[in-house]
Amino acid sequence: MGRQSKDKRDVYYRRAKEEGYRARSAYKLLQLDAEFDLLDPQKITRAVDLCCAPGSWSQVLATRLRADAAPSPEKIVAVDLQPMAPIPGVLALQGDITSLATARDIVRHFSGSR
Repeated sequence: MGRQSKDKRDVYYRRAKEEGYRARSAYKLLQLDAEFDLLDPQKITRAVDLCCAPGSWSQVLATRLRADAAPSPEKIVAVDLQPMAPIPGVLALQGDITSLATARDIVRHFSGSR
């Protein structure tokens, strides 16, 4: 009898897959939000998710910060060296977060936004 992977026995791994989150880390952000009310759309108008792949925190942010159904401009910018599958309401940038060009892309996206 083979040994099962620890991930497949983990309740949050299974729950994330069942609820459509890309990773179990989504529940850590949900827990922090429940405890500290971090993601109040009345207080937060935009967010940057650094080192975002595979995108579970961006998924949570998109759900919590979506105040209306307007598809653009995106209120969330997600940046990673790895490509990431699209998430509605999130602009995914593939780039190095330490690069000045990537920082400029983020600022340019939000320029004019208040």
